[in-house]
Amino acid sequence: MNGVLRIMRSIGNNDEYWLREDGVKMLGKYVMVAANLETRPRGSLIKTTLGMAIVCDTGDFVKKDPMQLDIAVGWKKDKETGTYYIDAL
Repeated sequence: MNGVLRIMRSIGNNDEYWLREDGVKMLGKYVMVAANLETRPRGSLIKTTLGMAIVCDTGDFVKKDPMQLDIAVGWKKDKETGTYYIDAL
C-alpha cells in the first residue's frame, strides 16, 4: 500500500489514508479502488454502493474483466478458522 500512496501523493492527492470501521481502506472521504487505468485513470472518482471511490491502483483482474473494480480492504484471513477479520493499516 505504501507504493500506491506514494503514487497518489505524486499526482497531488494528500488526503489522509485510514481504515473504515467495516475494513474498507479510505483516502480522505473516498473508498480506495483498483481499476483498469486505460478506462479509469488514477484519481478518477466512481460512485459505488460503498460510497464514492477513487481509483488508486490496477491489477491483473482487468485482463479478464476490464470493467471490474477491486475494493481495497484491510481484512486478513485467520489460518485456523478460515474467517476474516479487520486488520490494522
